[in-house]
Amino acid sequence: MDFKFLHLNKIYTVTIEKSDDAFKAIIDGTQYEVKDYSMQLNNLSFIFDEKFYTIYFAQDRGKMYLAFEGDYFFFERAEGVALRTQESAQQKGNSVNSPMPGLIVKISVAIGDHVKEGMTLAIVEAMKMQNELRAPRDGVVKKINFDEGDQVDALQVIVELEMEKF
Repeated sequence: MDFKFLHLNKIYTVTIEKSDDAFKAIIDGTQYEVKDYSMQLNNLSFIFDEKFYTIYFAQDRGKMYLAFEGDYFFFERAEGVALRTQESAQQKGNSVNSPMPGLIVKISVAIGDHVKEGMTLAIVEAMKMQNELRAPRDGVVKKINFDEGDQVDALQVIVELEMEKF
């Protein structure tokens, strides 16, 4: 699979190839081989050059945020090139879920509020990054399962919606 990312105004070409029990990543011509990896909802752990690493990530509207070895990186799709992403759990159906474990820093709605698709309903902070959880469609807030300041696990439902009644 080929990807193109924009980081600090430079486009990087990344090719990912799977072979037997390893992945090979080629980033702008430099090859890296990763073995003994484990992929979770919001992180990738692996061994590279006999050292254990974990990369934490979050995606939002075509942008990717990575935390690695105490440094933070922001990437976005290169213009005209699609960034392959899976639509995150919080973007489906009648509920908005936390994409990763974190702290709820803001609930922007109340029960009974009418919301529009794309409106920010809550903000979850993880790894010093704030993830805006947006309404997957128009609707009415039916239930809020947490309060500001609560800790949540990945995929926990934060806000539930129902269809507007006319």
